[in-house]
Amino acid sequence: MKWLALTAAVVAVALLLLWREVRSSGASPAVAVAPTAAPAVPIARASADVVPARIAEPVDDDEPLPPHVLPAGVMAPEYDPGPIKKFSEPFWERVDETYSRRLLGFAADCYKGGKERKQKLKVAFRFNITGGKVSVTDVRPVESTLDDPALEACMLKAIAKATWDDKNMPDWTSSPDEEETIVVRISTLKRFGPETD
Repeated sequence: MKWLALTAAVVAVALLLLWREVRSSGASPAVAVAPTAAPAVPIARASADVVPARIAEPVDDDEPLPPHVLPAGVMAPEYDPGPIKKFSEPFWERVDETYSRRLLGFAADCYKGGKERKQKLKVAFRFNITGGKVSVTDVRPVESTLDDPALEACMLKAIAKATWDDKNMPDWTSSPDEEETIVVRISTLKRFGPETD
């Protein structure tokens, strides 16, 4: 069985190399060249579960690419989902996941190392989205195990000054009764910058 599979693989490789040679030489595809014979191998009886090897069909370089396929080396444009409906699932995913990661990035700029992985700062705040501009208001500490007032102050200030554009989001402000919170963990901050201790 192994010899049969090996022979099939050798023949497939030979045919592929032959096809590439014909394509690169500019010869007409109608010209047929006989492949070299494979060494004689004892033929075993094929069982019903043996699947013959398939050779992928060649791609014609002159045909245009399908619309969803980009040429090699061309970067895909950034995905733009268009306007996001207020209070929809994408809206809350953006507020709870994407925006939280952004705020962690702002806080990460303050961390220069020296803390334990489990140390953290929990921050309460409100989001304000107006005219596609996201900002943060009413920032205050809730809980801290950092034991570093200067680091805490820097992180709070960085989060309070955070702002960015998001043209797809509708105007909205977090309710004063339901503040947003984020936990800034030292272990998480290490993902945002150079390796620190």
